[in-house]
Amino acid sequence: MVRLECVPNLSEGRRRDVIDACVQAASTHGARVLDVSSDPDHNRTVLTLLGEGNDLVRAVTALAVAAIERIDVGAHSGVHPFLGALDVAPFVPLEAGQMPAAVDAAKRAADALAALDLPVLLYGAAAAAPGRTALADHRRGGLARLGDRMASGQWPPDRGPSRPHPTGGVVCVGARPFLVAFNLLLDTREVAVAKRIAASLRESGGGPPGVRALGLFLESRGQAQVSVNLTDCDRTSLLDVVNRADELAAEAGVRVAETELIGLAPRRVLPSGGAAALRLPRLCNWQILETHL
Repeated sequence: MVRLECVPNLSEGRRRDVIDACVQAASTHGARVLDVSSDPDHNRTVLTLLGEGNDLVRAVTALAVAAIERIDVGAHSGVHPFLGALDVAPFVPLEAGQMPAAVDAAKRAADALAALDLPVLLYGAAAAAPGRTALADHRRGGLARLGDRMASGQWPPDRGPSRPHPTGGVVCVGARPFLVAFNLLLDTREVAVAKRIAASLRESGGGPPGVRALGLFLESRGQAQVSVNLTDCDRTSLLDVVNRADELAAEAGVRVAETELIGLAPRRVLPSGGAAALRLPRLCNWQILETHL
């Protein structure tokens, strides 16, 4: 059987009891929970699961049940974009040639989640049409606008009802290659500076290939942050991202003080200098995916 990674994201990063209950639900169906990363400002928790496709589908379904019972997206607040209590559930192949297995698992998970009365949007390699592959296109305008787009038929769900679940919202289920979530902490409170750096750092603004970035303010730290998703680990390394961010920060008169890795990363994206080269003080072997394989 083919083992896959799954990286579900919950729209909850503050209430420990809710997070623990959701993690427990995901861990009782044969999948291994490798990592749990929570952030109170983003109000988001990222889980990293490992298992065969059937086990992961059951784990994600149980996770969704726990999430929609405990998380109300109507009352949610956080700096990270979101659509649902279980916000995204991407399936990731671990080896070349496994993307069809990831797509199959994503579509079976979509069927199971739709049976919970959740609207499901498919993205990445699991998308139903070429114009629906980007997660950002599903999220455009936020949950309220998406509800209008679904109801009008402009952006119908791929599975489930054409209206958001009353507490669970909408879930995006995908199949994609490895993605590295990586935050750059600036030595400034000015979120406008972080937004300018993010705009130039992302690929669409002339930055390295496969980089998506947002400028945010972290209330709990009193600090601006550039939140990065690296979607093409084979063309761009984390050191490439940090080096470009350093250049942009210097132009803005600020500095990248520290970085942090969210979840796990494949070894190939890490430089030979490791944590010191990335200003990543809390990097541990358990954050390297291959350690668990």
